[in-house]
Amino acid sequence: MPKESADDKDDKGAGKDAAPVSVSPSPSQHRPLTAEQLKPLLLREGDVPEVDSAPVQGPVPKYDPRVLVPGPGCQDVFDALVSHDASTSVIQDFWWKNDQWGGRTWLASYAGTEAAEQFQRLRDGLKTCKKLVGKTPDQKLDSRITVAKTPTLGDEAVAFDLSMDGPDHTVLTDRQIFVRVGSLTVNMSDRGAQRNPGFPLDVVVDKQLDRLERGPRT
Repeated sequence: MPKESADDKDDKGAGKDAAPVSVSPSPSQHRPLTAEQLKPLLLREGDVPEVDSAPVQGPVPKYDPRVLVPGPGCQDVFDALVSHDASTSVIQDFWWKNDQWGGRTWLASYAGTEAAEQFQRLRDGLKTCKKLVGKTPDQKLDSRITVAKTPTLGDEAVAFDLSMDGPDHTVLTDRQIFVRVGSLTVNMSDRGAQRNPGFPLDVVVDKQLDRLERGPRT
């Protein structure tokens, strides 16, 4: 998955006074939003406690060639995580407490009913995929999947953990909360959920979904 670059940290996100964007027309008429339309839907730096900066990347380039992930259902899980089938997507990273990478929001827009179809593939994939293994241009994949209790969020949602072995026999766990809101999907995650105190992912989830759902559904 794309990592933060030095240049990205200079982009402090969308304009503060941007107007809400409608995200939910009739399903058969969904037109995907552009990256410039998605960015104002993301949070502001002041929305999350103790965040030093919240830079935005986008539009996010897709992996070409496609990253292949073996195992039943695992390709669908990975494709959802990197918005492979989206029309466009943007990323917001949260840097907090002395420039630690605390969390990430990945917001994607789809045409027609493709967001619901993507979500269903992810849900089905999580039933069978136990581990993401592979290699992207950015990093090696070797993460165990543990499905968590389904949250009641947006139009539909799933939650799961990605765990990997860290240094000195530690285990690094990232919580993923993946939600569909109309023709958008948003994946909100932390980095190292077991850190104490941990990144306030619940604040990001509540405020991000409130921002997405404030747009009129037409």
